[in-house]
Amino acid sequence: MESNITRREFIGAASGLIASAALPSFAKDGDGLSAMTPSRRDPSLVALVSDLHVNGLKSEVPTHCYEEVCFRKTVEAILALDPLPANVVCFGDIAYHWGQREDYALAATLFKPITDAGIRLTLGMGNHDRRGNFLVQWPEYAKTSPVPGRIVSKVELPYVDLLMLDTLNALEVEKKKPSKPGEMDNAQREWLRETLKAATKPVLTCAHHKPNEEKVKIAGLLLESAACKGHIHGHWHKWVRDAMHNGWNPQHVKPYVGLPSTGHWGDIGFATMRTFPDRVEITNHQNDFFFTGGPGDGQPGRDDIVREQNGQKVTLRI
Repeated sequence: MESNITRREFIGAASGLIASAALPSFAKDGDGLSAMTPSRRDPSLVALVSDLHVNGLKSEVPTHCYEEVCFRKTVEAILALDPLPANVVCFGDIAYHWGQREDYALAATLFKPITDAGIRLTLGMGNHDRRGNFLVQWPEYAKTSPVPGRIVSKVELPYVDLLMLDTLNALEVEKKKPSKPGEMDNAQREWLRETLKAATKPVLTCAHHKPNEEKVKIAGLLLESAACKGHIHGHWHKWVRDAMHNGWNPQHVKPYVGLPSTGHWGDIGFATMRTFPDRVEITNHQNDFFFTGGPGDGQPGRDDIVREQNGQKVTLRI
C-alpha cells in the first residue's frame, strides 16, 4: 500500500509545513530520513505530535501501513524547520491499537532522527497505549514520573511549563478488548493540584484527553488555578480550539486546543508552539485529511479542508 501513496498526498502541502522557514541542508541516512546538522535549536519552539498509531505487527493488520509512512513525513517536516525546536512532545496513542511491544519498538526507530538531532522527546499516554509495554521500550519514565504508576512529565520552556498528564484508563484493558475512555486517578489529581499551587510561572496542562471528559474531570481544577493558562490534547484527531468554563465570566473561561493525528485518520499533520513573555502561539501544520480509508480515499472537500486549516494559529495568553 505504501507504493500507491503519491508524493502529492504526503507532501503536497510542504510549503505550508515549512512556511516562513528556510530549509537547511541535509543528507539522507540509510532509512531515508533526514540526518541533519541543525544551525541551532530554539528553546522557545516546540513540535507537538499526537495519535501516531504506528503498527509494529504489520502481519496483524496488513492494510494499515500508511501511518508509518505519514509519520516519517512528519519527522522530515519537523527536521526541516529552521531553527529546529528544542522539544518534541507526543500526546499519546503511539501504538496502533492494542499497545503492543512491537509498536513501541517501531516508534522508537521512527523517533530516532528526532533524538539524534539533539531534540528532547517527551512522550505521553493515550487510550491505545499500554504502560507496561511502553516501559519495556522507555523504562526511564518509571523513574522520572513524579506520580508512581503513571507516565507524567514536566517540560520547562521559556515563559511557560508544560505538564504532560497520564489519562490512560487505569484498568489497562487486555489485548483486543474495547478501549476505555480517559480517566484521572485521585493520586495524580492531587499531585496536579499541588503542582499548580506551587507553580512559579504559567502552566499549560497536556494530556491525550480533553480536560472535561467524564472520568478525567480536571476542568474545574484548572479553572480554579491562577497558574494554568490552558490545556492541549489529542485523541479526537481534530485541529480545534474550544473552551472549558463555569459560566461565561472571562475569569472562569480557559481555552483548550485539540491536535491533528500524524497519519491515522481525520486532520493529518502536527503543530508547533512558540512561547513569548505574554503568550503562546500554536500553529497547525496540516498536510492531509482523510477517514479510515487512508490517504487517497477520495474524501470530498479534503483539499479545501487542508487549505483552510493549514497555517491556522491559536494564541493563548499567559
